[in-house]
Amino acid sequence: MAGPLEMRMKPTTLVLRASMVVLALAACGPGPADDQVAAPNPSMEIVTPQDGDTVSGPAVMTRLLAHDFVVVPAGDTTPNSGHFHLFLDRDVSAAGAPIPAEPGHIIHLGTGADSLNLEVVAPGPHRLIGVVGDAAHVPVQPWIVDTVWFFVR
Repeated sequence: MAGPLEMRMKPTTLVLRASMVVLALAACGPGPADDQVAAPNPSMEIVTPQDGDTVSGPAVMTRLLAHDFVVVPAGDTTPNSGHFHLFLDRDVSAAGAPIPAEPGHIIHLGTGADSLNLEVVAPGPHRLIGVVGDAAHVPVQPWIVDTVWFFVR
């Protein structure tokens, strides 16, 4: 049985009050948890040369693009960051091992650069692997890597 106040209210007023209570309770409920927010999916892309390209040599211009991470110079420990390394016709270092340097084949872009002119690339087929390393030149985990195959004429 309704009390004296409810008996004097119009049905639309009751509906409005009930709706406001429901909305107020919903607003007090838990919001999205931090772990429900989409995490960045960092990746890198070798923009040039593109996979399958034939380029004139002996110099080959490379350009790299970062997605969902910040490119910084070597030694910078900013979270969600790293710098590029290029492996020309060489296999990538083992997980957890620092990336070595090998002139003309394993190149550190430690200044934070996103492009490099490979000066002397012999005619023929080549594999170029881009890897993101951390402040100490160790590949970041999970790996951020891209590979292209190209031909120099």
